[in-house]
Amino acid sequence: MIPRTNQETPPRVRLSPPIRLRLKSAPFFGAMLSLREHLPAFPPDAPNLPLTLLTFHPGYLAGSYEDRDYFERLSPLLFQWARGRCRLRIFTINHPGYDLPRGAVIDPFRLGPYSIRHQPLAIEAALSWLLRQRLAREREVAWIAYGHSMGGLALSQFQAAPLNDLMARQNRRLHFARILSAPALFVHPETRAFVGQLDVLHTLKLTVGRFPLYAPIATGLYQAFAPLFYRRDAARFSIDAWAEFGDFSRLDPFVLLKQGRELLRFKAIAAGGADLLAGTHVILPRGDGMIDLPALTALIHEAQQQGHTVTAHEVDSTHLLELDDAATAANVVRHVIRTSWERHPI
Repeated sequence: MIPRTNQETPPRVRLSPPIRLRLKSAPFFGAMLSLREHLPAFPPDAPNLPLTLLTFHPGYLAGSYEDRDYFERLSPLLFQWARGRCRLRIFTINHPGYDLPRGAVIDPFRLGPYSIRHQPLAIEAALSWLLRQRLAREREVAWIAYGHSMGGLALSQFQAAPLNDLMARQNRRLHFARILSAPALFVHPETRAFVGQLDVLHTLKLTVGRFPLYAPIATGLYQAFAPLFYRRDAARFSIDAWAEFGDFSRLDPFVLLKQGRELLRFKAIAAGGADLLAGTHVILPRGDGMIDLPALTALIHEAQQQGHTVTAHEVDSTHLLELDDAATAANVVRHVIRTSWERHPI
């Protein structure tokens, strides 16, 4: 495992209480989506400075909770850099089914709303709400979306056109850029080997899942043993065995089972191939044991040969760059923010 390169651990960011949106239309049918704002440790800058909106889109298992966030080491560095340059607002947008209220129950046989196929639509719903509510007075917004792993996969399929139209109808402008950090477009062959085990669990659910005691027993076993298996396999997949960005007691095992099976079977070529990377910045951690980096690199080259603008940022890190080396991740974000300003002065 590549050691962390940052000498000092940045302080944890303060998080807002959850902003929970209930998505009532298809395909979500009432599924809940949670946002949490990252709060700077100092008063906001003058209102005449341009606004940059940065949204974080976490990966599988990751997200934000009451006192922790997968991106918590990155935000303080960016807030400090932005002082006097721009007004920076940062939100983590959790996937539906994550960061649920305590006691919330998800029907293990109605998991369609939590499919990774619908995550781009969930991003659109969250941003539409932000632009209509929290940012309603902003006439011009530079939006940088940063997706890690599964979050990067969702962003690669996201289309900003509906949000551009929303802003245009209100005589406002949105400038969009995206960063895909180790996006889960191609999963490492060793990781894909786990799909058989997940299929067995899925079959078990279909077989005995409707017995009254199945759900509480399965959930209890998951909460007890999932951390142990996670730590056991951490070195193989180049992830931090003791990372605190996830909370196994707050994650629904049936949502994770569905998403895990989908991730391991995802076919990037069938989903759009090189077009998925059009206009993106892609972070490639050289020590990543979770993602099939040769396949991802080949897709970047193919996209560039087809005329797409794709910028690759190779870094010395594991799959968890944002924890390994927050300073390097912050450098990429700063570069993209500056580039957005240069292309669209605001």
